[in-house]
Amino acid sequence: MTYFLVMGTLAVSTCFALGWGLWRSLSWLLACLPGQRGARKPARQAQRRAAKRGGKTPSAAARRKPSAKPAPRKRRDPGRLTCWLAARHAALPLALVASLAYLAVRLAEYGLHFRPPHDAPAGYQSVLVGLGWLAAGLLLMALCQRLATWRCR
Repeated sequence: MTYFLVMGTLAVSTCFALGWGLWRSLSWLLACLPGQRGARKPARQAQRRAAKRGGKTPSAAARRKPSAKPAPRKRRDPGRLTCWLAARHAALPLALVASLAYLAVRLAEYGLHFRPPHDAPAGYQSVLVGLGWLAAGLLLMALCQRLATWRCR
């Protein structure tokens, strides 16, 4: 029974991960097609550049006069990598699925220790370690994605 629980959990999590990746890839490819949502981005970027260039320049008298209070510090725009990472929302669901699968496999390993005549399969420990590292990496990616989303707002 434990074997079916563990292998079923691994099969479901693998199918979910592959399905999610396929869905995100297809939605990204559809967005890149001409006439779709992704086609409006260059126009918005051109408007932003025009707005930055059209700012007023201070007169010579205003430049010579020292100001009494310091100018407020300008906020820097986030970089392209930060904005790209903020747009990726797949890390958190994948991290949750991988963490739940890791916990289920860990619980099954704990139950196998109490069955003296049977031992865990040969590659079980390597699957457990790999799934643990995968879950930790996805949780770290999800945290970075949340921080990037906060930075881009």
